[in-house]
Amino acid sequence: GVFGLKSPKKAAAGAIPAAENAAKAVDIVPINSWFRFLETQGAQGIALPVTLLFAVLIRWSVALHGYSGRGSPPMFGDYEAQRHWMEITTHLPPSKWYFYDLQYWGLDYPPLTAFQSWACGLVANLINPDWVALDKSRGIETHESKLFMRATVLVLDLAIFFPAVVLFFRFQKRAMDSWVSQQASIFTALLSPCLLLIDHGHFQYNSVMLGFFIWAVYFAAREHYVRMAILFCCALMFKQMALYYAPAVFFFLLAKCFQPNHGFALFIKLGLAVAFTFGLLLLPWIQSPEQLMQILVRVFPVARGLYEDKVANVWCALNVVVKLRSMFDTARLLRIATAATSLAFLPACMHLFVVVRRHRGRLLPAVRDNMVRLLNYSLLNTSLAFFLFSFQVHEKSILLPLIPALLLADDERWAVNWFVQVALFSMYPLLFKDGLQVPYVVLAVGWSVLRSCPVCPADKKTPRIVFLLQWLTTLVMVGLHMADMLVSPPPSLPDIFVVLNVVFSCGMFLFFLAYFNYRQFTLL
Repeated sequence: GVFGLKSPKKAAAGAIPAAENAAKAVDIVPINSWFRFLETQGAQGIALPVTLLFAVLIRWSVALHGYSGRGSPPMFGDYEAQRHWMEITTHLPPSKWYFYDLQYWGLDYPPLTAFQSWACGLVANLINPDWVALDKSRGIETHESKLFMRATVLVLDLAIFFPAVVLFFRFQKRAMDSWVSQQASIFTALLSPCLLLIDHGHFQYNSVMLGFFIWAVYFAAREHYVRMAILFCCALMFKQMALYYAPAVFFFLLAKCFQPNHGFALFIKLGLAVAFTFGLLLLPWIQSPEQLMQILVRVFPVARGLYEDKVANVWCALNVVVKLRSMFDTARLLRIATAATSLAFLPACMHLFVVVRRHRGRLLPAVRDNMVRLLNYSLLNTSLAFFLFSFQVHEKSILLPLIPALLLADDERWAVNWFVQVALFSMYPLLFKDGLQVPYVVLAVGWSVLRSCPVCPADKKTPRIVFLLQWLTTLVMVGLHMADMLVSPPPSLPDIFVVLNVVFSCGMFLFFLAYFNYRQFTLL
């Protein structure tokens, strides 16, 4: 394989029983060494509680720092947007949610986000009505209101994202090297610095959408495909960014509909499940075409343009030399982006469809494990293609390919660690504006110390070129940070360091897209 790596298929074929493998394993990653120590001491029972408590502690520590738009009137930022949606959903009927004062953070997420805002707003109104007083609470930043807002993110994280991660890796234990690998994977997914900094720092509820997504993958692994479809619909109806996964999910489920005996029945069940889920979540507006059209327009604001701010995708990086937004109108750019995105994700999706359709009927455990790997590779490649080539991309959208990558952390240790480092670096300009430099540095260093290869002793299984390349990119990222701190940019190029971040990160993401596609196509 590329860089001399073995395919997951070959690795799975030669699996060693967990106990024997544990005895032979030599851990070079510190977090694995911690779980190995617990195993040798017979203290496996405390591993998961300690991981969960540590994950909560880190989240709350990040929450003590800045957030989007803090002390920045008149519009403030994402924190105020989420609080304002609680305000309008608490005091107005659903018919006005997507119409009310659109110039001041009008609601622009799907209905499940609106319902979440409504539920949180009801609780806030019970505790202190001033926090969500209609029109009078704009920009409120009292200590108590901020404590409440931060707590809502943590509670929803614990309710949806945490159990999805734990159950997925516990169910996948057959496909993993050992108990140590399982626990290290749970730790890795729960402590991913990018999601922590965006949700608990910048302030959003991405863990809800991503939690629903992991639940969908979990049910795919359990071969409960109707439940998979329902949970993915929930992810999609919470945040429209879940569309990044939609092609892979569609082709996977379509392939399952070709299985003998029950394929057509599954097709009917999936159709009914999707229709029921969407109908239920759209129920307050379903009788009004005007309301439905308004939701569609708000959720997909095409008029905003090809991209916002400086994002590490192809269109923003290409803008350095080719001013596409000056050359083409919005409609033409939309068609170009759609065509490029389709060309980028179709190979992975078609490969997924062909392979899944080939394996019909009830699958043996080993084959099913490889099918789950294949699904995760395809989800990773599809979402990364969307991030790089689609229309209207945000810096935060890199979270979508990161999650299926983290689900592959045991199969792609060096690649996933490297990918997380670059993704975190790509978000630095956004995090810098939010005053999150301290947690950014702490989590970046912590991730490298606990999970990443450059700070670990030499791993004989990982080719030397990987270490050299990862060290090189680490030096580039550190060098750009140092230059940004110590060197004043020329007046004619005030954003030079941000642009260099975009170009470098985009180049690395293109490399990862090529690499993960290669891994998918050589899996089976």
